[in-house]
Amino acid sequence: MVFLFLYVDQVVRVIVIQKILIEHAEKLRQVKAVLEEQRTFWNGVGRKFLRDIQEGSTEAAEVGW
Repeated sequence: MVFLFLYVDQVVRVIVIQKILIEHAEKLRQVKAVLEEQRTFWNGVGRKFLRDIQEGSTEAAEVGW
């Protein structure tokens, strides 16, 4: 009977740990998505800035770049 209790206890612990890991993985995916959006935004800003410089635009200088 003791062995059965210990086995069930271990199974429950594994299930709880798996649930926690799944929740953390989901949070990490959300953070990754936000960081990817920010990276995409800043890459676009950088490309626009470089394009403006190459085209001789004064807009980059006007905004303080």
